[in-house]
Amino acid sequence: MSRLLLRLVYNCFFPLFLILALPGYLVKMKRRGGWGTGLSERFGIYRRPRREEPQDGLYVHAVSVGEVMIALKFIREWMKEGCGSVVLATSTATGHEIARQAALPGVRVLYSPLDLPGLSGRCLRRFRPKCVALIEAELWPNFAAAAARMKIPMVMLNARLSPRSERRYAKIRPVTRTLFSWLSGMGVQNRRDAGRFEGIGVDRSIIEVTGSIKFDVLTGEKPHLRADFRSILERLSSGRKVVLAASTHAGEEVLIARAVREAGAFPLVVPRHAERRHAVVRDLEADGWQCILRSSGEMPEELRSDVCYIADTTGELRDWTALADVAVIGKSFLSTGGQNPAEAIVCRVPVVCGMEMSNFEDLVDLLNREGGIWQCEGDALAATLKEVLADSEEALARTGQAYDALSIHSGATGRSVELVRRFFDGEG
Repeated sequence: MSRLLLRLVYNCFFPLFLILALPGYLVKMKRRGGWGTGLSERFGIYRRPRREEPQDGLYVHAVSVGEVMIALKFIREWMKEGCGSVVLATSTATGHEIARQAALPGVRVLYSPLDLPGLSGRCLRRFRPKCVALIEAELWPNFAAAAARMKIPMVMLNARLSPRSERRYAKIRPVTRTLFSWLSGMGVQNRRDAGRFEGIGVDRSIIEVTGSIKFDVLTGEKPHLRADFRSILERLSSGRKVVLAASTHAGEEVLIARAVREAGAFPLVVPRHAERRHAVVRDLEADGWQCILRSSGEMPEELRSDVCYIADTTGELRDWTALADVAVIGKSFLSTGGQNPAEAIVCRVPVVCGMEMSNFEDLVDLLNREGGIWQCEGDALAATLKEVLADSEEALARTGQAYDALSIHSGATGRSVELVRRFFDGEG
């Protein structure tokens, strides 16, 4: 398939999809606090005068919170090289807020343009970047075509491809081959990902194994042992061990909280989406729990034995994790794919997850081989938690093995910077 044909078909159907999806998107943005944060930039409307915008720097595209966290880690390393300004473009309100709160000097945070004809070119002409870095598999036809017309190289970083996605993309290999042909370079997480991308039509000559920025435990900010968080947990836990339910999805809050209660510990819940707070409270209260929301800023005078703290905020997961005795990974019991266990491992906290971790298959396989993770079905979670909490020495040893297992990704951030730097300097 030619690039022209791909864009023709895409531009026939994407506007229709956008019209259907836009009301829901706007409602979600309002719920997540997107109004008043520059959302008009998605439609090519900018508040700043053009002369005040940074130019001739690096343009980094990251979608939501997870990708933004990776982007910020990359940008911090990039800025050490003194390569000039950075534009960080996000797609969601939560991702935008995380990027804005980071307040990195020399970084312009904006919303990425919708991938409609004209909007991408307008954005790129405004900033005139020397290179574009895409975090993970975010590649849009009109944006890619606009960059190609302006002779701006594009590099995809931290790229990974699950077996499920590989099978899906293999069915449309002519499309994926054309789409990825716009890339100048690609940094993948491991050799298995390299083979998968090659299998769906990506030119092998542009692929480099750089490792995972997310799993690069030696680079980036360390978790903070926040005194205010510790004070909250000490009051609520009444001396019990703290079990963190990390990035939970619908139904998992009750499942994990019950297991934590049976194990004699205290449940700290951090939902994957903070806007689910009311549904989470409703489910837990129906199960007999006294719920306290961090967003309320209140602490009741009387506490029941079955009390659960819900950290319904964004960007604080790492700091809550650092204070937990065990972390239970969400989306691995009652949903599919799993969430990232690396955050807890970096904090040296024992990790327990369900059997559904297909989004992190390679990492979980590695951790299982090294004995660095506990994996169980939902009905065995309470017994597993009792086991982990009962033997602190074994838990500490296995957590150390998990940390060491991540060392294969050490330096991934620096290698990613080197890859982008070559194209930024015109040496790619």
